[in-house]
Amino acid sequence: MKLLLTYPNFLRMAFFISVAIYIFSGCSIDDSTDENLVEEEIQEEDPIPSISEPRFLDIRDVGNSGNATDLELSFIKPTDLTWIEEFRVFLVKSTNADMFDSTQAIQESDFLSFNRSNSSEQFEFPESFLDTNGDQIQEGVSYTCFVMSVGNVDSGLGGALSDASAEITLEQKSYVRTLVAGIPAGTGGMDVDADGNIYMANFGTALGSNGTPGSNVYLVTTDGQFSVFAAGLNGASGNDFDNEGNLYQSNIAGGTVSKIAPDGMATTFATGFSAPVGIVFDGMEYFYVCNCGNNSISKVDLTGTTVSVINSSLLNCPNGIDMDSEGNLYIANFSSPDLVKITPEEEVSSFATMPGNNMGHLLLRGDDIFVVGRGNNKIFKVSNRGVVETFAGTGSRGLDNGSLEQATFSLPNDIAFSPDGTKMYVNDVARLDDTSGLLLNPVAIRVIEIVE
Repeated sequence: MKLLLTYPNFLRMAFFISVAIYIFSGCSIDDSTDENLVEEEIQEEDPIPSISEPRFLDIRDVGNSGNATDLELSFIKPTDLTWIEEFRVFLVKSTNADMFDSTQAIQESDFLSFNRSNSSEQFEFPESFLDTNGDQIQEGVSYTCFVMSVGNVDSGLGGALSDASAEITLEQKSYVRTLVAGIPAGTGGMDVDADGNIYMANFGTALGSNGTPGSNVYLVTTDGQFSVFAAGLNGASGNDFDNEGNLYQSNIAGGTVSKIAPDGMATTFATGFSAPVGIVFDGMEYFYVCNCGNNSISKVDLTGTTVSVINSSLLNCPNGIDMDSEGNLYIANFSSPDLVKITPEEEVSSFATMPGNNMGHLLLRGDDIFVVGRGNNKIFKVSNRGVVETFAGTGSRGLDNGSLEQATFSLPNDIAFSPDGTKMYVNDVARLDDTSGLLLNPVAIRVIEIVE
């Protein structure tokens, strides 16, 4: 077959060939040059300003004042704060929450402002704080919280508004708050005097042979001020007051019990114990000491003489101890789940089985026994029939305040009631980055405000 090219066909062919040559030669070089120029221009341009919204808002009712001071908010800041000037917090009546947006937020005058460099992401509200309707915060009204990242002047941006928090309504109920954090001590025993002051023993830096025993007891006032009350101890663990205001202090590292006078002077009162921890007076002529070291309970008279020792296979590093009005002892074990009952006739039985096997101390209040679940990060309540239920704490380790169901604890060790019974104090390990569970220093003292 022959291909015949007429003159018009030839011109068309020549045109297409020239176009192809242009595309695959000069044009490609020019495009490459243009791309390089574009790249250089992009590199020379400033980054486009942008800001991100705060995330994970968590607002809680941590008081019973019936105003904004009952609220505590936490959230997570954006990672990049370059173009952010501040954060603004808004409380919106929940009936209006669906209509609250960035435009309204940037024009709103009732907000709580925090500088972007604020080291904390947990905030409390002043009593004078108003919602976006200009009304005081009050009980019985449902609120939703928003937080806005507000752009700085250079950014030319308005703000980035967070998602809505969960709805919250203030109400009178039991809750947990932090009284004081950062006491330079390890979680030992606690007791409260007639004036409501808290006495917390410094167990030492850590559990086990690697820890340095604590040598003092701290006095903590009801407003969170703390100071050293007594010194000269040796691994201060459990303690209890006698009827004359003397504090009897077990020394786990020394195998002794010290008597601390109201002026803070400590003297050795009794010896011969094996890693003593919990201690309780019977209100008459004896006190009882938990010997964690040899799994026994010592009965001691007021001269410091051990008159008897109670042994049982149910005792496994007995830790916490208290006595009811009929003279029955209740003991929490550090190393087994048995909550042990010992009658005045020294008959030993298992009264209840606790979740886990790492209990701290315990206290009786009315018909209930409150037991510290150190390994569970919870406070348990045990009825007079031996029924166990969670009183406070989610079980996760932390120092979050809030309702009994929301709050978290961190390896709590002991509890103590205020004289009127409306407050329960808990000592927690304030350090949260230790996964071994052995480090005990520093201490945070928490308050459970009890509403019946």
